[in-house]
Amino acid sequence: MTRDDVVLQRPEDLVFSVPVFHTVNACCGASTAYLLRRIAYRAGAYAPGIQEHMFHELNTSREGGTIEKVQRWFSSRTNNLAQLGYRLQCRRVAVPTAALLEWVRQGKGYRGAMLPTSFKRLHPGKNAAGQDVLDDNVSHAVGVSMEQLVPLDTKSKDELVMIDPWPGVDAKAQDREKVTQLLELAHKDRGLHALMFFWTGWS
Repeated sequence: MTRDDVVLQRPEDLVFSVPVFHTVNACCGASTAYLLRRIAYRAGAYAPGIQEHMFHELNTSREGGTIEKVQRWFSSRTNNLAQLGYRLQCRRVAVPTAALLEWVRQGKGYRGAMLPTSFKRLHPGKNAAGQDVLDDNVSHAVGVSMEQLVPLDTKSKDELVMIDPWPGVDAKAQDREKVTQLLELAHKDRGLHALMFFWTGWS
């Protein structure tokens, strides 16, 4: 075999992209599903398959509509995830946003946090949620992870990225973007509650 017979691996071949599921009434679950996939990938354990059905449950209001529902879902699925090789852990907290972000930063991709937030605070534009959707009716939450904001940019370094399952319809926000300064107030409006997710050994 010669060098000409070998297909060289390109930087983009190493890119792993997780889609952000857009939803108005299950943001807690959708952001959690994203975080669990990202953490598992960083740990080298993510392999799309039967577990996708479990993760998709979080995209429904029944399982992912509130922080309580997501916490209950995780508790009921912990054993199933462990059997699939997913050594994921979850802890509910009520801590200042800055401390939570620093915890995620120090996790180097093995940690993530889901923060219930006020949609109005995070997206103050008029009718940002949609013409037929009242801002107060959006069960909003975001996820925060440590990853490359621009995956295909080989010079891009890991940074705090905010995952927003409902960034609104006014095109002023993206479903993946740098953590905004508005996050602290939006999080505070919901009592600073959060779910911290991490790979075993990275608590």
